[in-house]
Amino acid sequence: MPPRRRARLSSRPYSAVAAAEPCPRGWLAVRRSRPSKRARRVVTTIPQGDGDDDGTPLTDEILVGIFAGLPDFSDLVRCAATCRRWCRLVSGEAAFICRAKRCWTPPSPLIRSLALGFFYSPRHGAAPRFAATASASRRLGLRQPSLNALIQGLDDGLFDASRLVASRNGLLVVELQRRKRERALKLCVCNPMTGEVTVLPPLGGKEIVSPFACTVLTADDYYNNDDKSPVSVVCEPPSSPSSYHLLLVYARRGFTACRTYVSDGCRWGPEAKVWDAAPLGKKAMASMTGTGAVVVRNVAYWHVKNIAFGVRLDTLRAEHVGMPVSGHDPAGNTLLGVSPDGRLRVVQVVESMCATPATVKRRVAINVDTRRATGKEWDLEVIEVVGRFLPAETTWLRLRWMCEKSGVVFFTAGCGDLRKDVYAMSLDKQEVEKVASHHDGGGGIPSSWADLRGYEMDRTSYLSSLVMDEDDP
Repeated sequence: MPPRRRARLSSRPYSAVAAAEPCPRGWLAVRRSRPSKRARRVVTTIPQGDGDDDGTPLTDEILVGIFAGLPDFSDLVRCAATCRRWCRLVSGEAAFICRAKRCWTPPSPLIRSLALGFFYSPRHGAAPRFAATASASRRLGLRQPSLNALIQGLDDGLFDASRLVASRNGLLVVELQRRKRERALKLCVCNPMTGEVTVLPPLGGKEIVSPFACTVLTADDYYNNDDKSPVSVVCEPPSSPSSYHLLLVYARRGFTACRTYVSDGCRWGPEAKVWDAAPLGKKAMASMTGTGAVVVRNVAYWHVKNIAFGVRLDTLRAEHVGMPVSGHDPAGNTLLGVSPDGRLRVVQVVESMCATPATVKRRVAINVDTRRATGKEWDLEVIEVVGRFLPAETTWLRLRWMCEKSGVVFFTAGCGDLRKDVYAMSLDKQEVEKVASHHDGGGGIPSSWADLRGYEMDRTSYLSSLVMDEDDP
């Protein structure tokens, strides 16, 4: 019996593979069920009287150059909504526009549509599956696809018994199953929107320590928020929107260490020390993996107990930010986020008892604390959820994942042990959508929700998807 084919191990930079070998399994490609209607790159005359007429004599190349020079991403989205021609130009040249722009002028708007849903493990040994929001189902036609759909025909079981360790900027980081007595760490980075799957070189048992914290860094994370110049970093920033770095943080005996994978060179860098870091044990590292990381002004932050632990991308020095005191939080319901103007956010579930002469009522709210520019104080916003967005009989709520570019938080809630629903809430718009439900007669939260990882596409994929609305009949 011939051996199964393994997923493609890229020997070139991620961006080169994505450009030269477009994968038909990506969600964008699957949605495009008809030939592309993109306008040609050079147009000398503009046909009059049809739906594509924008009333301007400018060629496509001139318009694309103008779009690439817009300082605000929301302006670009508004241009795409102007007419069909502009929409197809923005969508068709999304990679060029984002590559030319590199960094958007703050405040960067939170785009709700970036959040598509969440990945979860349906059962032990199964590949992670995806649950889409209502808008993602309409736009992309997603119906709980498995990660194995991205590698169908290459290695249908590559993601079986795998573990999701990071989700950020449209990329997923998956820890692949290890063979018995195998100590090497095998990671895979995939972009469900484009269908690109890259198996990274394994790290030997002495090169990495488990548990570890992990996050994906793209070009925007390495650029100064004020003057748009690249910061001085240990390794060169990613060269294009499709390039990335993978940062691993783990605890050695006596110090905190880190290691970086560079997609442009397809290689792991040497181990480096995180300077001035507080001692982190195995439990702290495990908790960092479960909630994901956010990047604020060149610092990658994870939530650890009562602090936000940060690693500066330019100096590899640690930063420790104390959590705001916003209420009693016995369950540790805390996530980190980023405000539209680029400040660190802390999202917490706060429970309290409201006593009246007649009854004693339990109050469950979500506190959103945004760090002030001075860095010493926090601005508090309280969002009442039970009775407003959730049924009044809701007895518990658990934060699961924060999507920093869209400002969408995924959380589970229910009444007792019989029902566990997953919701997506936009913090800025204060809109809540039920994404999935789970009925269970047993106690506790189903294991499938315990491994929940929210997913939001990157800006390039978002612009590429805009033309799909125009192509719908």
